[in-house]
Amino acid sequence: MRIRYSGLTGIVLLVFLILLAQVASSDPGNQTMNAKDDGAGAASMVNNTTAAESMAATAPPSVQGIWKVTMAGVEIIMALNQSGDSLFGLAKSEGDDPWNGAVAGSLSNDEVHLSLASMPGKRLTSTYLRGTVNDDLMTGSYIRSDSSGKAAKGEFTATMIPDASGYTPAVVEAVQEPAPSQQQSGSQNASTAESISPEQPAVQETASKFKSVTELAKGINPNILPSMAPL
Repeated sequence: MRIRYSGLTGIVLLVFLILLAQVASSDPGNQTMNAKDDGAGAASMVNNTTAAESMAATAPPSVQGIWKVTMAGVEIIMALNQSGDSLFGLAKSEGDDPWNGAVAGSLSNDEVHLSLASMPGKRLTSTYLRGTVNDDLMTGSYIRSDSSGKAAKGEFTATMIPDASGYTPAVVEAVQEPAPSQQQSGSQNASTAESISPEQPAVQETASKFKSVTELAKGINPNILPSMAPL
């Protein structure tokens, strides 16, 4: 009898465990929760991907670096720094008339606006550039005017070198000022030249029409004069 009871107890326990397993696998609540979790995760991934694509589309391109600009047959080097949509930096030309300048501007999507100030020779020059950036290429138009009243416009192209650390200013020959001793000597010479008046013509004395008898008589021996007979 004990053997029979033990066998029945084992069979009952085995059946009970099978039923529990079937109930756990067929619970609709767990399946719904799992489905909801999977749907929320998928929606979150889609939203993150869309936000990243939107930020990448609205962010301005990077134009920071050294640009070799060609306009009117002249090559200009610009070293641009970028802070958001603001641009600033230096520029130079190393041609026959070398100069250094400053540049500033802005960037909107792929459209760039730059203002370049320089002084080739003794002429203050302002150049405005407007172009479109496509990777490492910039193309557009420019307008230039200087302090002498001259103006010009045309097209420009530029290519970029990403590393802006290699920029060095152009070597411009400084205007030599005269030494202080030379300045002093020059001022003294000028003062001396001013103090010396041009030679005045000699004043010609005009002889008087009337002769002084007394003056004429000077130096004449009175003994040689004829004697007058007494009256």
